[in-house]
Amino acid sequence: MSGRILAFVALFASLFAFAGTAQAAPAARDTALVLTVKYSDVEDNAFKATVLTCERGDSHPRRALACATLASAGADLRSMQSDDRACTFIYAPVEVTMFGFWRGEPVSQVQTYPNSCVMLAHTGAVFDF
Repeated sequence: MSGRILAFVALFASLFAFAGTAQAAPAARDTALVLTVKYSDVEDNAFKATVLTCERGDSHPRRALACATLASAGADLRSMQSDDRACTFIYAPVEVTMFGFWRGEPVSQVQTYPNSCVMLAHTGAVFDF
């Protein structure tokens, strides 16, 4: 557990090092988002996190598709529509968070889905890491 916390703190530090080097507000196109996924105790309380900058070298494995998905939804988790895949009715809540800057605008959102299948159906590549 302490390894996860340490990794999460390191992730935050890297975001602040990336976004906090300039004194002024971020440029209109700057993107630096910390994305996290916390699974319920049904899925062993797993926790994952990554940084999405929409530029080469970020740690998101599906960067281009994730950025396209966010762009089409205006970086609003609540407006992301399901891709109509069939998911089970098993209740194993998954909480996702997204905070940082999207194209220069501050973002801070938390959304809970009933299970990981529903989460992926709504968010696509954004939280698929």
